[in-house]
Amino acid sequence: MKTKSLINLILVGIFVFCQSCSKDNDNPNPITPPSSIDIVGLSKIEDILNGDNQNLIDLLHIVRGSVGKKGPASKTIWSRKNDYGLGLYISANHVYNISGWSSRDAEFFDITSENLGIFETSQIPPTNGNIVWGNTLIADFPLIHFDISPSATNTNILPSEDFYLGIIDNQRVEQGDFPQYPNLVQINTPLDMYDQYNRTKLDQTWNMPYDGENAMLVGYPQDKENYPNGAVAIGKILSDLEAATIINEWKVAGESEGDIPYNSLVEFFVEATGLAGMSGGGAFNSDGQLLGIMVRASDAENAPKVIRVVKITHIKSKLTEFYNGLSQTDKEKINSLISGEI
Repeated sequence: MKTKSLINLILVGIFVFCQSCSKDNDNPNPITPPSSIDIVGLSKIEDILNGDNQNLIDLLHIVRGSVGKKGPASKTIWSRKNDYGLGLYISANHVYNISGWSSRDAEFFDITSENLGIFETSQIPPTNGNIVWGNTLIADFPLIHFDISPSATNTNILPSEDFYLGIIDNQRVEQGDFPQYPNLVQINTPLDMYDQYNRTKLDQTWNMPYDGENAMLVGYPQDKENYPNGAVAIGKILSDLEAATIINEWKVAGESEGDIPYNSLVEFFVEATGLAGMSGGGAFNSDGQLLGIMVRASDAENAPKVIRVVKITHIKSKLTEFYNGLSQTDKEKINSLISGEI
C-alpha cells in the first residue's frame, strides 16, 4: 500500500458458524459472529487477540487465517470452494509488480500444465493458528489478471484494475537458498489452512459493503518492528457522499490520493489508517465475509486517514466477464479452479 462499513444483513434465522458447515470442522463450540464491531485504531494482531474485546477476538479468529503475505505486502484467500478445495486468493497488481506480467491484456495461466509457481515471500498463517509464522513458505501460483492500462505503474495504477487472482496449494518448504520453486499445482488434496470456522467454504464467502457499518481490515505492514505479526484495524465504511468529500479534503491537504477520482462501482472508503504492505489484505464485515482488498491509503500529514478498498463485487464481475469471453476450451482450463465463486 502506498505510504500514504455495513447495515447488518437481515437474515432468515441466525447466522451461525456451525460444525455442519464442513466435514473438516471439528470445533465443538462454533462462534456466532457479532452483529457489530467497535472501531479500533491500527493495532498489532496479537494485541487484539490478547485484549478483552471478545467480539473482536472472535471475529479476528474467523478471518485472520485468510490473510497472508505476498512479497513486501499481503494477499487474501477469497474461497476454497473450487473443485479441488485449493485457496483462491486475491492480491493487488502493484504487489505482484505489474512489469512481471507477460502482457497488460487480460490473461490466464494454465497452472495445471504451466509452472509459474513460487515459494519465495509467500506465506499464510500456520494451520494451528499460531501468531508467529516462522519461515515456512507455501506455493503461490498466479492464475488470472485483468486488463491493465498501458500507462499504469505500480504507484499510479487505478483501483479499478489493481487486482489479480491466484491459487495456493499444500506445497510447503522452509526458507532456504534462493530460488525455490514448487512443482506444478497439486490438486489431489484440499488446502490445509487456519480456517477453523470454514469462512472460505461457506455458501456466501463475500458480501457488499454497507454505509456506516464497520469493517475489519487485516494486512501485513512492511514495518515489521512495530507490527511483526500483522496489523488489524476497525473503521467505518463511508457513504459515496462522504467519500466525495474526502477526495476534496485530500486535494486541499496536498494528498496525492485526491488526484484519483472516487469510483463507487469499483471501490469503497474505510475511515482507518493503512501502512505500506497492507495492500492485498482483506476487508471483512462483522460476519467475517470478504468485502474487498485494500489497495491504497492516504498518508499526507494533514489529510484524513482513509483506505481505498476494491469491492469484491467488482472483482467478481470482472472475473465473470473475462470467463464468459473465453472459448470453451479455455474455460475448461480454469473452471475447476474458480468454480465455487463464479
